[in-house]
Formats: sequence, structure tokens, C-alpha cells
Amino acid sequence: MKISFIGYFLLVFLFSCNKNKQEFIYQNPIVSLDLRDSHIVPYEGKYYAVGTCPPYWGGVNPGVKLYVSDNLQDWRFDRMLIDASQLDSTVWYKDRFWAPELRKINDKFYLTFNCQNNSGGYGDVENQKHFHACGIAVADSITGPYKVMTHDEPLTKFASNDLSLFQDEDGKVYAFFNNGWTDLHHIYVAELDLEKCCLKEEPKKLISQEPGKWDGAGIEGSHVIKKDGIYYLFYSSWTRGYAVGYATAQNVYGPWTKSAKNPLFGAFVENDTTFLFKEGKIVADPACMISGIGHNQIFEGPDGNYWTFYHGYVKGRNEAVTLIDPIWFENGEIKTNTPTYSR
Repeated sequence: MKISFIGYFLLVFLFSCNKNKQEFIYQNPIVSLDLRDSHIVPYEGKYYAVGTCPPYWGGVNPGVKLYVSDNLQDWRFDRMLIDASQLDSTVWYKDRFWAPELRKINDKFYLTFNCQNNSGGYGDVENQKHFHACGIAVADSITGPYKVMTHDEPLTKFASNDLSLFQDEDGKVYAFFNNGWTDLHHIYVAELDLEKCCLKEEPKKLISQEPGKWDGAGIEGSHVIKKDGIYYLFYSSWTRGYAVGYATAQNVYGPWTKSAKNPLFGAFVENDTTFLFKEGKIVADPACMISGIGHNQIFEGPDGNYWTFYHGYVKGRNEAVTLIDPIWFENGEIKTNTPTYSR
């Protein structure tokens, strides 16, 4: 590994790859992609990304934007996949598009999104027509056009957020998501009917926030991968700054066991000093300019290795930035040097 420093606290890693692997150079943070909750799809030699677009918390939300990159570093806007300005005012999926994800499953592309109609509210389905919930759109091409399959009603029947799909080795597809705006947050799973884009069963509760622990404030941002027969469920919490942890299971329905070394990574600021979470330990790092890191995804990089893709915030910048770092597996545990940056 060769390390060099360039520009404004950017760190470049140069990996020597064998003849079957591509050389992969990356640098953090990536300021050309100002998405929160970002999610990418490597496809036909390019990388496509979606995520929560600014303004993240208030103001007119544009919908779902698609970005494209040739190298994971330089991102450019491609097109709108869902344009909120073109939606009828009566549909439930009108405002606050959060944490969309894009996946190729079999021969189609599935766009998941989470939103509401501000004319309703966050209330439960019996009392509020436009509660915040999860939806799915489908297309034959990664760039669309996408047809919203959950036009009449959300995929989920109660207030929910951060829908993420996972296809198992037997071809079955599962929907993972968390409930929202309740006293206690949980992450759920249910098998998905791909043709009808509806749940085939009642959602099963997998893990919950635990008051008094690192994930005590709430849990969100689930993302599932499978490696060597073990399911890994990543999730985020904002209890102290923002951080990512994970749980493991032998079955998609569980039981799921949270890692004893949670949170895996994260960052928070106290008294103008940044503190990093690293495998459950808190490390003071005054030189770090990045905080609020989380809501991650795992993907296979051009070097053939696993990488995590997540967002963070740089001091003095309002919009989020994107970061990528390697992860690896050791005896059923996940390791990472996240976050990397120059000192």
C-alpha cells in the first residue's frame, strides 16, 4: 500500500493488483456526490448512485436523482428517476424522498424509496392518508424510465423508512426496513413478491434499539449481505454522532446477534474535537475533519475486494460528502479502517 497526500485532507490509496484485477485509486472525502444515505450500483463498467438529495430535512425535495461515475471519484448528474415536481399532489409519495436504493435483480432494475405527502403527516395508516412509508419502482434499464409499482398505497402498512432489498442464493428477495417515529425502533424483514411488488408475509421483527447502549436513540439504514453462509445486517444509529454497527445470523429471519464490537465505525464531535468509533472503541482524533458518518452499503470494488460506501460531513460544509473504504472478513467478524482521510 502506497500512501500519498493530495490537496485538502484527501487520502489516496494505491493498491497493487494482479493481472486479473484493476488498479483502484480512491480519495476521501468525495465532494462531487453530495448525497446522504447514498447507494451505488456497479454496472457495465460504470457506477450509478442515488441517495437523499439536499435539502435533506426541509424545503422542496427534488425527488430521486441518478448520478454516474467512471471511477467512483468524479460524479456527474445524469437524470431524474422520480421528479417530485411532476407528481400529482394527491399521491402518497410526493415529498421528503429519503434513502433511495437501486438494485439489479434478475433482468430488471428496482428503485426503492421512502417518502410521504406533507399534506398528511407521520401518523399511522388508519388515521393519516399520507404517512411516511416505503415504495418501489421498476425499469428494464438502469436509467429508466421507472414505473412506480406502489402507486396506490405504500409497500409497508405502517410508518416506515429505509427500505433495502436483498436477494438470497435461492433467488428469493427480501425487503428490510425500519419502523419510524415510534417510541422504539425495530428493523423488519419480509419476503417480497417481485412481480407484484408487494410483501408476501407479515414483516418479522429482527433487532431493536437498546436504550442505554450505542444504538439507544434509534436504528435505521439496514443493509444485508451474505458471506460464507453468514448473513450480515448493517444498521446505523444517531445516539452519539452517527455510527454503523452490524448483526449476524445463520438464517435471514434470525435470530440475529449484534456484534460485541459495535459500533463498527462512526464519528461524533465534542468540544470541537472529533472522536471516532472503531470496533466498539472510542478514539480521539483532533485532526479528523469528518463527522456524522454512517448509513453504509457494501459493494465489490474494481479490485475485486469488498468496500463500504457511506456519507459524512466535513467541518464548514453544509452538504454531505461521500466516502468509501475497504472492509474484510475475519472469522465471522468485519474489519475496516474507516474512515480514511489525510492528516
